[in-house]
Amino acid sequence: MKLLAFDESLEQRHILPYDPAYAEVFAQVQQHAQSRLEGVELVHIGSTAIVGLRGKPMVDIAALTQRENLREAQAEFEAIGFHRRPVWVDTDEKPYVCASVLHEGRRFNVNLHICHRGDPVHADSLAFMAVLARRPDLRKKYEEAKDRAHSIDPADPQVYNREKEAVIREIQAQARAA
Repeated sequence: MKLLAFDESLEQRHILPYDPAYAEVFAQVQQHAQSRLEGVELVHIGSTAIVGLRGKPMVDIAALTQRENLREAQAEFEAIGFHRRPVWVDTDEKPYVCASVLHEGRRFNVNLHICHRGDPVHADSLAFMAVLARRPDLRKKYEEAKDRAHSIDPADPQVYNREKEAVIREIQAQARAA
């Protein structure tokens, strides 16, 4: 598998129906990373991990590392072909790398969120997904928020995140209550 530069085109920002290829892309990336890096476990998170949920064709992954220093883990991912995006806020608590991969002639963006097992990136993502799996009403609200964001400005990730914020808080509250 060859890792390509993250595709910033608008084609990658459309809200699309769920695609089973997301799980296949995740498995490809998982095999690529785990065969090259020791002490790393990849977990498929985000909208593309939830069967039936519409979203952008970007595969989000929690990259669980045993390394104490997450920046060192980030450097290891960069050494095997992942890279950082200048438009993404990359904080010390949430190191991030990305890439794009070809799968069956189609290009998919991949986001790796580097963390430790049980960190908020990991635990909150799993709880968020569990709520969406059991609450079709919140799935619908989440999809509507994505559609609204896309209609305002499909190219601006800040608009996308801002428009989803209220429903994300509602889903997170349900996760904490569970």
